[in-house]
Amino acid sequence: MAPPILNERRRDERQSSAAGEQLNAKQLNGRISHASGTDQLLALFTGHSASLNHIHAANLWNKLGKQRIERRHEEQLERLVQRTLDLVQSCEARNLANVAHGVAKCRLPDPMWSTAHRCQLHQWQLWLSLECGADGQQHLLPDPQRQLCCDAMVATIARPSGLQRSVADALAAVRGPGFEEEYVEPRTSYSLDLALPSSRIAIEVDGPSHFLLPDGWGVRKPNGPTLLKRRLLAAAGWRVISVPFYEWGRFTTANDRQTYLERAVAPL
Repeated sequence: MAPPILNERRRDERQSSAAGEQLNAKQLNGRISHASGTDQLLALFTGHSASLNHIHAANLWNKLGKQRIERRHEEQLERLVQRTLDLVQSCEARNLANVAHGVAKCRLPDPMWSTAHRCQLHQWQLWLSLECGADGQQHLLPDPQRQLCCDAMVATIARPSGLQRSVADALAAVRGPGFEEEYVEPRTSYSLDLALPSSRIAIEVDGPSHFLLPDGWGVRKPNGPTLLKRRLLAAAGWRVISVPFYEWGRFTTANDRQTYLERAVAPL
């Protein structure tokens, strides 16, 4: 029987070889599938991070979910988290579900999940539950983990801006009382700038952070998080009316602003 020091040296040599060898996509996936522990899996990631694709990431996370994760692994895991976030930007829906399912199985230590990470995971869970039907239910996290993600979403609620207060005041003059400010929608945990819960009507006052920079024609399109929020709220049964900052800023009188809102909410 080899002494412990020799066994440790052999293990390190195997990991070094796994990390440094050039592998094609199929070979790398095979190595991940047959890796024997956390150290070997993370060594494969370290050596092949640049060539890692969404299939490798899903496989890695699923395999890591069956291993013992220790504090000494946190630095490498954080790099894997960041690499995974880079990959999911180009994932199709099913590939994204596979990656996220693998991450969920891994059950990372709580400190590794930032509020932003938990919010993203919460949005993915909403997408599964609201749009994916029975097929999506199998990828839902256990209730305690879902609640942690939900709580993170609620924790990001910001205070009303001056722009929002301006719209709220004009809306009150047009419609009277009834709309609630910073209403936390119970199913999605999204904060709605102005909401009429009884009719499931939301008015979102969209400042500059909700838009991409103007294109060549000067058009400002909503960014990804804004579109996702509208989409998930619509899936939850809400009608969302946007009040863009660049339209609101054109009005110089209270009458102009009230007329604008009257037209926006006329169908209500």
